[in-house]
Formats: sequence, C-alpha cells, structure tokens
Amino acid sequence: MKNLFLYSTLAYVPLLETVLGHRLKSGQIVDATLADHAVYCVRGHAYPFIEPCKGVLAVGILLKGLTTEERARLDFYEGGFDYDLRALPVETETGPDMAQVYFPTDSPPRGDPWDLQQWQAEWGDLTVLAAKEAMQYFGQITATELARRFPAIRRRAASYLRGQADTRKPTTWSPRLRDDVVVEDSRMAYSNFYAMREFDIRFRQFNGEMSDVLDRASFIGFDVSIVLPYDPVLDRVLLVEQFRLGPYARGAQYPWVLEPVAGHIDVGETPEQAARRETVEEAGLALSELIPVAQTYPSPGASSEYYHIYLGICDLAGQGGANRGEVEENEDIHSHILSYDQLMQFVDSGEANILPLVFAANWLARNRDRLRSGA
Repeated sequence: MKNLFLYSTLAYVPLLETVLGHRLKSGQIVDATLADHAVYCVRGHAYPFIEPCKGVLAVGILLKGLTTEERARLDFYEGGFDYDLRALPVETETGPDMAQVYFPTDSPPRGDPWDLQQWQAEWGDLTVLAAKEAMQYFGQITATELARRFPAIRRRAASYLRGQADTRKPTTWSPRLRDDVVVEDSRMAYSNFYAMREFDIRFRQFNGEMSDVLDRASFIGFDVSIVLPYDPVLDRVLLVEQFRLGPYARGAQYPWVLEPVAGHIDVGETPEQAARRETVEEAGLALSELIPVAQTYPSPGASSEYYHIYLGICDLAGQGGANRGEVEENEDIHSHILSYDQLMQFVDSGEANILPLVFAANWLARNRDRLRSGA
C-alpha cells in the first residue's frame, strides 16, 4: 500500500520532509482523520501512540503515493520503536481512502492527549535536528541500531541548540561570527555513543582574507553538568573515584581518577536539573544550594563538549566511602571525603589531574571565606 496515515511527530511537515529526504510534492499530503481511535502521549516521553477508542477521531495527515525509497526511509526512522502497520479506512475532505497506520506492538503507559502544536513548540526544532543526523545512517545501519543510538543523537541535538541559543557577546574583543566560516563539506566519520565529524572548512583570517580549505575533525560531545559538593560547616568536599577510558587510552598506569560529580545533561533537562540529579545518583546527596562556577569548553580545538561547572552546598556529615552508580549505565563509583586542605594539597601536587576539579577547587579557594561565614 502506498498511503500512510500519520498522526504522530511525523505529521510535523519539517520533520516529515527531513525523513523523506526531500520537500513534499504538491498534493502529496492532505488532512485526514481516523474514526474510533485516539492519540495519547506516551507517559514521560515526547512522542505519542494511537489506540482504538470508540467515538473519538484521531487527527492527522494522509501521505499519498509513497515510493519504495520513501517507504523505506519512513520504516527506517520508525522501525526501531516497535511499531506494526495496520491497514484502515481514513476520511479526507475528498472522501474515504485506505491507509496503513503505525501502531505500537505493546500498550505504552498513557499520558495526556496528544497535542501536535504543543509538541512542535517544545520539541520540534530538536527532533528535526536529531532526524537530520539519524537519516544520514539510512542504508548503513538497521532501524534497531538507529533506535539504540537515538538517545545520544538527541543529546547531541540538544547540546547544539543550547550552543546556538547562547548569544552572549564577548566584551573585551570583537569576535567574528559564524558567517565568517564556510563549510565546503562535512561528514560523520564515526557515530555510536559519541561521534566524530569531519569538516572541509574555511574561515576568515585576521587579514580579512578567507583561509584555504582545511581538513579538520571534531569530537561531537554533549553538554555536561559538573558539581563539586562542599560542606562549608565541616570545610570538606566530596570527590568520586571511577575508571576513566581517557587516561587508560593515553597509557596512564593509574586510569582510576578522583573527580567532581559529573554527567551528561539529558534531553529536556536544564544544566541545573542535571547537576542535582547527578549529585543524587553518584553521591547520594541533596544540595541545599547550587552555585554556578563557570561555563566552558574544555578543549575547543578538538571537541564540542561543553561544561557547566557548579559548587554544590551540602551536608557531608557521615558521607564518603559508599559505592554507587547507575547499573544500566555500567557505572562503578566510590566516594571520598577530603578536607579543604587535603583538596588544595591534591591540586598543588598535581595529583588532581582532572581540569574541572582544579577549576572548581581554585574557585572555592577564592570564595571559601565568604561561603563559610554564611554557613
């Protein structure tokens, strides 16, 4: 069958065109309804499902005359999310028609009634951007593999939009803008949990001329929230110890490191929400106050990763020595309590080799008296 009734996020035309890989042709979609069916949000998620419901009209669009290529692209995008297709009669302004409909294979937990416009306002830009990356893998990986990668793809999209929304202009120099960069070509060289993108790129030089085309690559990471938990009454900090691949890959003899609490910002979270969540997950601590320390690129020459660093005010009495971590993320984390003096000795000796820890410790050194006097 060459017709599809779309009731979900794919009824958002910019997303549909991204998945199809081209602009819609005239008359390719028309408004349509499906009788005796209702569309609900999947509870806790930003996408819907459809189920039979007597007397209710499901509103959507009819996508007509699908080619084999278009159908394959849609099945690739949707196929990893456990959907089946059913042929049902739909109604359009020109009369009845038959179309296939994506139905979930199980019964998801029901949330609120689906509102496409509300979803579009909150999630439309992110979903389209994520779909642009996802559809690059069409013909290269399976739909099941795409579904496995989708959380990371959406995190990358969220980080990009967060960076795009940061319009703070430097006050001490006259920076060039994105308009002074020309991308001749780009390609995803690697993508799994993390990604690597290659660029053929030119930029405006200080003499006003454009550079030659340069072959460069960037690690495409996520935005990260980082918290140094501090108890101003006890004058102590909590650090977490865990195995880190980076030091191991560099050849370090001691690839377990001490560092602040840290974690990726989930889609739909603010940096502050992620900071508090990660502090509970990794350290079992509730923060009474979250103080911004810095927002920074750790390695702008090679990585898009971005750090939101905080000092977290908390009660560390009786804390430390616990093993924690999210089992589904294979985390194995052990906590340590250090006095302020031990922390600074740790920094001065160079044993503290994690940049956010050194940064946060030096910020604490400059603000410690103020924090302790107010405790």
